[in-house]
Amino acid sequence: MKIQQQGSGRWRIAAGRYTLSIDRRLGLARLDFAGSCQRHVFFLGGACHTVGQRDDTTAIPRVTVRQKSEGVLVTVSQRSSLWKKRETHYVLRADSMEIFHRIEGSGLLDRVMYQRGFLEGNERGFSGEVDEIYSTSMNFLDKSFFHPCENFAISAGNDALPAAGGENQALASPCYCAGLRERSEAFHVSVGLAAAPGSWTWDAFEWNPPVSRKVTPALCDNMMAGGWAAVYAGKQQVDGCWESPRLVMTLVATREQVLPKYLRHCRQHGYLPKPPARRRVPAWWREPIYCTWHDQIGLAASRVGHDLVAIGNEAFKHCTEERCEHWLDMLIRKGCRPGIIILDATWAKNLNSGEPDPAKWHDMRAWVESCHARGIRVFAWAAAWSTDGVPAEECMTRKGQPVAADITHPDYVRRFKEMIRRWFSDAPDCLNMDGVKLDGQLSLPTGADLENYSGVWGLELQHLYLKTLYGEAKSHKRDACISVFSLNPYLAEFTDMVRLADMYTHQPSPVSSMRRRAELFRICQPQAVVDTDGLLHFNALDTYAAEFPLQSEVGVPCLYNAEWVYRSHFFQPPQLTKLTAEDYRIVKKTFSSWRRSNR
Repeated sequence: MKIQQQGSGRWRIAAGRYTLSIDRRLGLARLDFAGSCQRHVFFLGGACHTVGQRDDTTAIPRVTVRQKSEGVLVTVSQRSSLWKKRETHYVLRADSMEIFHRIEGSGLLDRVMYQRGFLEGNERGFSGEVDEIYSTSMNFLDKSFFHPCENFAISAGNDALPAAGGENQALASPCYCAGLRERSEAFHVSVGLAAAPGSWTWDAFEWNPPVSRKVTPALCDNMMAGGWAAVYAGKQQVDGCWESPRLVMTLVATREQVLPKYLRHCRQHGYLPKPPARRRVPAWWREPIYCTWHDQIGLAASRVGHDLVAIGNEAFKHCTEERCEHWLDMLIRKGCRPGIIILDATWAKNLNSGEPDPAKWHDMRAWVESCHARGIRVFAWAAAWSTDGVPAEECMTRKGQPVAADITHPDYVRRFKEMIRRWFSDAPDCLNMDGVKLDGQLSLPTGADLENYSGVWGLELQHLYLKTLYGEAKSHKRDACISVFSLNPYLAEFTDMVRLADMYTHQPSPVSSMRRRAELFRICQPQAVVDTDGLLHFNALDTYAAEFPLQSEVGVPCLYNAEWVYRSHFFQPPQLTKLTAEDYRIVKKTFSSWRRSNR
């Protein structure tokens, strides 16, 4: 690397594939990329805002540039209106750059800003020859591409920010990674947020946070600030010295490399664990799946009509022993025997109980054993974070009101472990089930005014929940299968199977959503078996059954329909039918073909 000082407070650092130019007096940094028309101009420092208070840089007294064995280290010292000391650090390597802040003082963090801040009272931000930002987070809008003047967030949960990339996420806890480019070329700058294990505590990774002070009355003028933020929303206490997460920037030739390059960098530098070793999984984990939920939906629609809220409430009544046996028997008689059946919502007394609802199940343990005798494994549906059946003192709260079960509370942990024991143990008072379909992970609490027992937040909460579930399940049944729909490789060691989740889409067929989600899972959790989930419900086309075999291209075929097909694509006429002889023939052929190819 070549360092040139170009006068007082000005440097030019050639780092291989890019050049960083610094002007201390203007508080300005500029990035030029070799072989690309992209140029980024942005605020040299940063900001660590606290709840209700803005962090202004009142001066930048010095910048130091040093050559080290790991690369070039740039330290930008800033006088802060909030902090006793604040520094922004750049770590420059041949094809990557990291930016992070060190602060000293006391306060509750709201947003930590990168390439954005205030200098002498004026808001400074990011300007780049960039016309597209690609988010690696799937959302229910199937929207992956954003304009630089839009705001979006990738959230650990689903309610941190009112932005399309945040509240509409389709997969839980996706990677905090996006790509910037100018559409005349394929070259991308991959940008992500990372931290040491145990420190992934922010709520969301945000592009283009709202401005603090309008520059003109025109709305569009105030959408040009750009820059990135780690959103803490008042849940990170600083007392003394604190180091922020790192904004990781790497350079890639194409969009397809944006996420893999970010993950390789994080693993290389210890921010993410190495992928779990490929292991030989029990053969039954790859058996065709049947889930009862869309039959429950179809039966409900036949009784209450097409109001979606009424359908949902009615559907909860139908995960019963009588109905599940009826649907399973139908599939077996049609030659469509699944290897796994998922008993969906709501089979238990409450959402935090391992005890079957006695009004729905005469003898669930005996029914599970009868499934085993037919070569069928049984999964329990469960709702993560639900407060149902949990005392208020074992819940996380927002402004004093319970919002989620508190996995950091010792009493709830005991309750949670007992529920898991009841699922998986073969003891006389237990159900001897084989796996769990963990739903509700998007309900991870994020945002302001939250409290819990231990002060753990963000992705670390999801990590703790899955670690507890996984460890307890395996203590009772070594081959118990834990199925989730969280995407982040930080959670991979507690994941056996991944679900593609509800495939709501603006398109008439969910097939492209299925393929895109499976592609992301192959990148992030390649060790996991892919449950393709139910396609038929989300398809507005009469080709729904013909598309069912396409599931086998990306994972284990999964059928949600043994009797009913209720297709309720938003803003299209709902259609309620029953499976036809041809539908069963397609399912039978798909299951048989899958089994032959996976022996």
